[in-house]
Amino acid sequence: MRVRTMMLLLLSNCNTISHAIPYPNLKIPHSIKHDGNNLHDTEKVNVPLYRTTTTNAMIASGPSSQSVRVGAPNAASQSNSNMSCFALGHGLSGPDCEYMASIGMFDQGRNAIHNNGKIWIGADGPNTFTFINGAGVPIILVMWYALLNDNTASFMNVRRPEISYSLPETGSAVEISAANGVPGGWSLLYNHSTTLSEYGQIANTFGEFSTGIYATIDVSRLVNMAGNSVMVRVFKGEPALDTTLQPVCVSDMRTCAYVCTSKSVRSCGATGTYQLINCGGQNAVAGIDDHGNPTGGCQGWANGGHIEVIFT
Repeated sequence: MRVRTMMLLLLSNCNTISHAIPYPNLKIPHSIKHDGNNLHDTEKVNVPLYRTTTTNAMIASGPSSQSVRVGAPNAASQSNSNMSCFALGHGLSGPDCEYMASIGMFDQGRNAIHNNGKIWIGADGPNTFTFINGAGVPIILVMWYALLNDNTASFMNVRRPEISYSLPETGSAVEISAANGVPGGWSLLYNHSTTLSEYGQIANTFGEFSTGIYATIDVSRLVNMAGNSVMVRVFKGEPALDTTLQPVCVSDMRTCAYVCTSKSVRSCGATGTYQLINCGGQNAVAGIDDHGNPTGGCQGWANGGHIEVIFT
């Protein structure tokens, strides 16, 4: 993996870009030690296409996890924890694992360190994500893979995530790869204070994505409108190789973001209760799903690109 020089964009309290600080010292590990005990070679690889038809609304669509934002499946009402911290996944600290267990998470992430056809730690995939701790407090990144029509992928009390990775301080970062044709999402456990919702989702801000020909990414605040801030910057190429690259689209707490329509609720998700805001212009798309709900997000990275996600 490569350490890149980039600009760490910080958000002001009103969630607008206030200033840019050169940040050349990202703490990205230089190498991964391959441990045969952690490769999970027996897991089946199942990478469905995100869309099977190509109506105009679907072309402008966002991740498949939109349909399961807050509505809990029957299985998600109680934890079926399988959590053990005896053997830690690559990049996850013992204290962070223990915290995950304490809030009722089902298991730690698989944290694959080779190409598993889905989501893995490393920068060798067609789609790469750099997750950066810009918050000044410990953060645990949690990332999941959502099968087609999968209604439980984001419910961490009943499902094992693909990634759970410790970002202990400002500048801590990790590079994650995803194959094409992969829908998924992520959230964060912030400063050992974030809990699961009553239904079992991480009670914080979400990011949602689908890769491939209709690659799309967005920020969702529907699980917790008071969640921690995040900025997502979309690049068609690799900023580390071409320092002149500018993001082709940005999603943050007020741009290409899903929010509850009512200002009096903390969370939402039922049909007609949420909207996609400020998602227009080049590479920002919006459409309507089969139920009349808004769908869309940032595009401009079809079949390969780079995403920078900055937690603040």
